[in-house]
Amino acid sequence: MKVFFLAHQDDEIFFLPHIMDSDKKLFVYLTNGVSAGATKSKLGRRTIEAELIFEKYLAPLNSQAIWWGLENSIPEGELHRYVNQNLINDLKKIITGQGFEVAALITTAFEGAHQDHDSAAVIARKMSNSLQIDTIEMSTYPQWFSRIYSFKVLKPRIPMNSYKFNRFKALIMAVRMMAGYRTQFRTWLGLGPATLSTYIFRTYKSSAPRPLASIKPCFYESRGRASQTEVLRSLWQLE
Repeated sequence: MKVFFLAHQDDEIFFLPHIMDSDKKLFVYLTNGVSAGATKSKLGRRTIEAELIFEKYLAPLNSQAIWWGLENSIPEGELHRYVNQNLINDLKKIITGQGFEVAALITTAFEGAHQDHDSAAVIARKMSNSLQIDTIEMSTYPQWFSRIYSFKVLKPRIPMNSYKFNRFKALIMAVRMMAGYRTQFRTWLGLGPATLSTYIFRTYKSSAPRPLASIKPCFYESRGRASQTEVLRSLWQLE
């Protein structure tokens, strides 16, 4: 069984080459997908949307979901504040309780793109050590230039392994899922073209794990989304 640790309910789009096969898959969503203070109606729309997309596109691919972040009221952007050993113990019980042998953990890379993505990477690493299995980290959109508001999608700074996949099927699936996530329209308006270009033209590669240290430039900090110092202070608790 492949286990995906994902911070948000649309991150699956970055992982389609790992998803589009007959292997048993478990998706663990670590936040509820909306920012702290969001209205109940916004949370409801986001939740219903994510569940519908999962049932339509992912469940037929031998997948099941655990909406852990929703069940535990973990807001988007603040996952690092909940990182501790109790969280790891809780998730381990959930995974081992599925009754399937875990072949790999797959998650977003620690790269300073989004604070929740970095947190997911650290959680997966800790779980990997506990279960003694491999972790695959996939780059999302790290910042590449310090003086310019810039990022590159699915292009790790230190590439690791490459993965073959059916480009046509991945492209069609990505377009359909992007269109289905209506609450995330602005996100995929920015990230979509580069993601699709990867599925059409480029090599799909994982990212070599980076140590938990300050990343400069840090995309989420340059956008004013979170303090890298605060995020690291929380994540270091699991080292």
